[in-house]
Amino acid sequence: MNFLAMVVFLTCLPSALIDFALPKWKTDKNIRIEDAYKWTHQAMRGGEHAVPDTESARKWLMNEWGTLGLQKSGEPVWEPLCPGGEIGRLNLRAFRDRGGKADDILAAFLTSSREYRSDGKAFIAAWNELGLRLNKGPAGNLDYEEWKTLDITMKKKNYPAIHHSNIYKQSNGPAYRIITASEMKKLLVIRNKGTSSIQK
Repeated sequence: MNFLAMVVFLTCLPSALIDFALPKWKTDKNIRIEDAYKWTHQAMRGGEHAVPDTESARKWLMNEWGTLGLQKSGEPVWEPLCPGGEIGRLNLRAFRDRGGKADDILAAFLTSSREYRSDGKAFIAAWNELGLRLNKGPAGNLDYEEWKTLDITMKKKNYPAIHHSNIYKQSNGPAYRIITASEMKKLLVIRNKGTSSIQK
């Protein structure tokens, strides 16, 4: 197990992750249970599932890059997924509009997918923690019955990665890559000529 894999267990603990994410999910009217599942999966497992091979990852990014459209209002460059901020979503439109290049993102994404990993137990623990909390009462558009229905389906498939909900896709038009904070800072050094602070 490498150092970054250790970081998952030390700073992105299941209860801390749900403490961090649940208030965000409550206030986003477009979040559905699939989106909470996806966030949790990405936070605990990184983006390794999205890299079958380098060439496929490149084609996927280049195809998406050419059809991004205009930046969404208020869309940040970087959205941390964990309370420690060690992994997050790099929003492609916002990064592009600040001078970012697709090749730089690809390199950071591939490196992140190799470095940030955990076993499935960490994700399952966080997902179950969400279920326990929703069983006590709904949070925004999230409720226990929807959690239970999705859990039954995903458990049969050994908890794979899934797509965003249709509502979230239609409203938010998500276009991002999962990248570690260390790789994000390297990207900002490249783009900002030595400035390594994460811009919103």
